[in-house]
Amino acid sequence: MELTEAVMIIMVTGMTVGIPLLGLTLRFALKPVIETWLRVREVQARGQVSAGELEGLRARVAHLEYMLDRHGLLEHTVTRPVSPELPESLSPVVRVERERV
Repeated sequence: MELTEAVMIIMVTGMTVGIPLLGLTLRFALKPVIETWLRVREVQARGQVSAGELEGLRARVAHLEYMLDRHGLLEHTVTRPVSPELPESLSPVVRVERERV
């Protein structure tokens, strides 16, 4: 077998096997990136949340907090000085003990 024949066999085999493997590798490697990019473009195309929707969401959250507080399930922060064990940015949280029914 001559050198040119050996090179041609290696090149044909490499192209026959290598190109599909390279394509599959790139497809699986780039798929999450492309999907994320498309989602970002969809969100940008929809635009931002309107002021009415934002106010509605705020009202819903306020109502949920009210209901949790009413049933004693909401944790309240304490307005006392922060203990030295906790960092300044964290305030202690006291769990309200309530009777289980």
